Amino acid sequence: MNGKKCFALLLALCLTAVNLPALAAPTREPQAFEAAADEKLQTLANIAAAAIPEECYGMEACEVLKKDQAPGAALTAQALWAAVLLTRETTWISDEEAKLLYQQIFTNGAYDPAALTGDPFVTAKNGGLEMNPAVRDIAMDGAYLYAAEFDGTDLLVRCDLYYTEEEGADVDTVPETLLTWTNHAVLSLRPAPGTEFGYTVNGISLSPSYRDGNFGDWWEADNGELEYEVQVPGSLETADETPAHWVFTNMEGDVSLTIEAKEENLSYDQALADFMGAHPGKTVKQERLYDAFTLTEAGVFIMVVTADDFPWTFTVTLTFPEERQAEYEFYAEIIRNAFVVWGLSHG
Repeated sequence: MNGKKCFALLLALCLTAVNLPALAAPTREPQAFEAAADEKLQTLANIAAAAIPEECYGMEACEVLKKDQAPGAALTAQALWAAVLLTRETTWISDEEAKLLYQQIFTNGAYDPAALTGDPFVTAKNGGLEMNPAVRDIAMDGAYLYAAEFDGTDLLVRCDLYYTEEEGADVDTVPETLLTWTNHAVLSLRPAPGTEFGYTVNGISLSPSYRDGNFGDWWEADNGELEYEVQVPGSLETADETPAHWVFTNMEGDVSLTIEAKEENLSYDQALADFMGAHPGKTVKQERLYDAFTLTEAGVFIMVVTADDFPWTFTVTLTFPEERQAEYEFYAEIIRNAFVVWGLSHG
């Protein structure tokens, strides 16, 4: 790209940006849904997300609710608290109402008011429960559903949990600096036709807390010599800045982002054939519109970018701990979409 063209493009972007809001936070691309992603399902997912006790969050995965088990007292209290604040125009419900609401939320177990004594989210009052809205703002977090599939008995809903500093914000429009993706969760939901939400919660599993869930903290690396740019997770720093071999790693040493550039005049089909020959039996996703193809496996994401009559082939490799697979597949989507080769359509 020549200097005049670059300058004109940058000028146009600058003039346009004056009238644009801050960049909206990226979301994961939706995948297959084997059920209607309606308001009832979304509400139940938000209740389940808000019900997860604080001690479940950390650097290790947590089985919040084992499948086919009854929830503990803390999970029960927070679920009732969230359900009332999200679906009722009151902060107090009777024990009878609490019993019925419990049955609308959970597959197993039963409401036991005695077990909730001393919980900060709810207080026993006048033969019922008083919800404490001040313990946490229910409107500032939730679940973004991106996939759902049946395992034979339950609907397994995969979602990213988030926290936003903009109350009641739509995750598709809230600025990226005001939203943080906190964890990945899998909800095991038992179909329950005729109930308030259409399903009951039969299991909840939670990933380790995300390391780079605020995309406002990511940074842009520009390779002026080879004319490409890429968004890099905030926790990664440059380890090798050789133009044809850029490497970024984190302090823990368990994540790396490597960009290899090879000068060769291969067609897209030639590059794809070479790659598949080096990775026999693997599932490679072609994205010809963006001059790319990708491979995702346990602990690794690889993207190759090239095109007919283009003199370079770029290979982007992201490696990460397998226990953080869902988290880094999300990051891989962002890297894929933000990897811009100036002379190609990719990006």
